Order: sequence, then structure tokens, then C-alpha cells
Amino acid sequence: MPNQAYNYLGEIMAKKILLLLICLLVTGCGEKEIKTTIESGDNYVSINYPVTNISALDDAVSSYVNQVYTNFKNNYQDYHKPELNISYTYKELNDSVINISLSTEINAGNKTNKIKTFTYDKKTGKFLTMEDIVKDLDVLDYDIKKALLEKYQEADMDFLTNVSYDYFTIDDENLTIYFNPTELKADKNELIYLDIPLNSLKMLIDIDKSKSDETYFQLKKRNISFDDKIVALTFDDGPSKYTEKILDVLKKYDACGTFFVIGNKVDFYDETLNRMLKEGNEIGNHSYSHKWLNRLSEQEFKDELNKTQTEVKKATGFTPRLFRPTYGGYSDRLKQYTDLIFVLWDVDSSDWKVKNTDKILKNVLPNVKDGSIVLMHDNHKYAADAIEEVVKSLKEKGYQFVTVSELLELKELREND
Repeated sequence: MPNQAYNYLGEIMAKKILLLLICLLVTGCGEKEIKTTIESGDNYVSINYPVTNISALDDAVSSYVNQVYTNFKNNYQDYHKPELNISYTYKELNDSVINISLSTEINAGNKTNKIKTFTYDKKTGKFLTMEDIVKDLDVLDYDIKKALLEKYQEADMDFLTNVSYDYFTIDDENLTIYFNPTELKADKNELIYLDIPLNSLKMLIDIDKSKSDETYFQLKKRNISFDDKIVALTFDDGPSKYTEKILDVLKKYDACGTFFVIGNKVDFYDETLNRMLKEGNEIGNHSYSHKWLNRLSEQEFKDELNKTQTEVKKATGFTPRLFRPTYGGYSDRLKQYTDLIFVLWDVDSSDWKVKNTDKILKNVLPNVKDGSIVLMHDNHKYAADAIEEVVKSLKEKGYQFVTVSELLELKELREND
């Protein structure tokens, strides 16, 4: 009997190990995250896309992104400060199907746009086409082309005979079909799209609706002495998988920070944002897709801000009042378009550039003074590795950590005293 029992247990363990190996091979069994690349200098690059730990899907997405990035580096460096921006939408259509859309904008004198979408079924291990999702697509074909003619009269509709429906996203209300401008030879180099209400379609898969549990959150107030030495730690370009580690350190030392978030990451990290607020931190707006703002029209700029405001409010119930301009660049023209308070910094950790804890500390600690705003980034490990020593050292020097809103409030009181 003992040998039988051991054999039985051995079989169970073998099956569990096999299942774990399959899980690691197929899905990665890891946590989702947003991969972020931000560069500035001779050119501006902002790339954000999701990593799902599903090997086939992640390989397809990263391969496409790398191809676009390499093409940009090879073909646009003769232009004055060319810009590459890749943003995304992510939707779990149900327990099995994921839809990722990548929107690419290149600004090098003229602006070019294109779209790429991936729809993957975890159960079958296959990428899905529109024909796998919508029943009787042929019946819709006439209505879609008619709507295109009405909405985009300048496009060359001779190309409609070969138009494809490969690029699409789905939200709770609409199926949105995208067409790259070159596909229809449109005069304007803007993405062409049509929204089709889901209730007008016969779907071949179930679409799970998002939960709409709205909460309304008010920022906690700290007791701050008028004469305290104060400092505000700020973190740009997140959230990311490193943000939780930073929050752990802030909580450990009863400190706080202000997190200027990129709007297209908010839904992906909604639990992290809610934790920020519950532990006394503040959330600021850092645009929706991290574009170079001075090139944007009034409406484009407002869209970047308003979409982020909406996403943060939907995820947390909190409405940001602060705005950190991307790359630290803005003009008085842009300030006229919003009531948000523009926030820069006076101490720059350069964490993204030096990539070393000791150098980050040398950039920060000697330069902090009463009322300083410190710039760090929570989208890579360098800030997460250095943050504990930063907080510990400043606390030993007698600094009180405050949010940016609290810092601005206290500065105003001091100036009016």
C-alpha cells in the first residue's frame, strides 16, 4: 500500500509539473504589464503596448512594434526632431478572446497614421479575423461601403472592391473598423474608421460588458505645519509593474508622491491607481499617449488631456487637477486650452538616463531644498531601486513629504503671510 500511495502521489505531482510547464510555455503564467519606451533628444519616441504573457500574441505585437521602430530609426533621422508615437487599446472581449489595437503616428514634417490590430483566442491558440467574430459579414459589406462613401467623400472609392476588415476594436457599445489611409487613397493622412453598434450585429462570440461601479474619491488631507520643510516626489510615465514597489516604500515611510499617469495605461492598472489614492498619494495627468504637445492643434491637445481625465475618473472616481507636460515642453498657447495646473520640477533625478542608484542619489539628495519638486519615473526599475534610499535620506534630513497640490497650497499660504 505505501508503494501504491507513493506512486499515486508521484503521478499527481508529475501531472502538476506538466501542467505548469504547459502554462509557462503557452501563457507565461505571469502578470500583464505595459511595455513603455520613451526617448527624447534628436527625436521623440513614445511607445506603449501591452504584454499579456501569451507567447504567440506577445511575439506578434512586439515584432510589429520593433519593425515600426526600426523603420522609423532608419528612414526619418534626416528630419528635424521626428516623432514616433505608438499607443494602444486593449480589450478582453470575454474569458478567452483578447483584442489589441496599435495606433502609430509619425510626425516628420507631415503626419502619417496607421493602425494594426491583433485578436487572439487563448482557447484555440489562433488569431481571429472579422469572419470569426461577426456573422454574415457579406451582408454588412454594402452598408459599410455606403457609410464610407458618405463619411469620407474625398477617398478613392475604387479601392473599396478590395478593402479588408482586418483592423478593428470592440468596446461595450461599438465594433469600430479601421482603414489605413493608403488603403482608400484618402487626401487626409488620418485614420479612417466607422463605428457599428453591437446591437445591430449578429456576433459569433460573446462580448463581456465592463462593470460600471463608479466611486467618487476625495484626496486625503495631511496635517502639515506651516514651517515644515516640504518636498514633493513626482513620478512620470506610469503606471507600470514597478509602481507597486514604489508604493510599498512610500507606505513604509509614511511618505507620499504624485503620479503623473499616461491615460492609455489607466484601465490596465486601475487597481494600482486606486491604491495610490487610498494611501494618500495624488494622481496627475500626463496626456493620453505621450505625444510632443507643441505640435498638436487645440482640439488634439484637449483630446489628449480629456481622455486621460475620463479614464482616471472612470477607474478611481478621482479627477486630476494637475498636468505634467510630456518631455517637459509646452507653450503659453497650450496653457490657454485647459484649466489644469501645469507642473514642472526643480530637481531632476535623470533616472531613465543614468540607470544607476548611486547616480540617482547624487542627482537628487544634494539638490533638494524646502519646496522642491523632484522628477522621477515609475516605468522602469531604476527609480524603484533607488526610491527607498531617497525617501529614507530626505526623512532623516527633516523633510515632510507632500503631494504637489499640498505643496502649491502651502507655498501660496507662505507667500501671502
